[in-house]
Amino acid sequence: MAYTWGYIKDVSLSKLDLEEPEATVQNLLSRFPFYANEVITQVCSSIKPKYTFANFVITASDVGVAKSMPSDFVSFGDDVCYQLVEERNWQGDIRAVKQELHDDDYEYLGYNQLVFKHPGNYFISYNARWYTFNKSLSDNEVIDIPNDILECIPSYIASQCYKIDDEYKASVFRNEYEIMLSRIDNTNFKNTKTIKIEGDW
Repeated sequence: MAYTWGYIKDVSLSKLDLEEPEATVQNLLSRFPFYANEVITQVCSSIKPKYTFANFVITASDVGVAKSMPSDFVSFGDDVCYQLVEERNWQGDIRAVKQELHDDDYEYLGYNQLVFKHPGNYFISYNARWYTFNKSLSDNEVIDIPNDILECIPSYIASQCYKIDDEYKASVFRNEYEIMLSRIDNTNFKNTKTIKIEGDW
């Protein structure tokens, strides 16, 4: 089941025991996206980021110029970075093949930049944010994030909203949030790769 923002909002309201008009009057509803973003930052920084690759097509004029990672960048990943190179087979057909990168191909620069040393079509492993919430989000918007992460958001929203005037309820929902965080499946697809040994062993 894919969750929508409306579903996340309704669960949050039910934990607060409020109807939407009441939450609007109390100026709580407008805070939901900000609290949701705090969850995404916490999850992506320490538990389960979105593992992906940034693609850089580098020309001769780009070599030696610092290139910034995409805006959803959290940190550099630990998967194998590679470039696509053209290779001709014995029949004369050209195909693109992956070639692992080495330290003479590129280097990391500062927090989120790279410098490439040769032209090429590069793919750099990095950990990304799953999503960024905003106030204009439609209730029908499907949130493309794993459900075990999304289900943490209402408890966190409730804990933050209750902090205003009910520390006990705030701590109850904060504990619930922490428990749900600990149960997030952080399986990394890199761990499911198999290695094929070439030759006669």
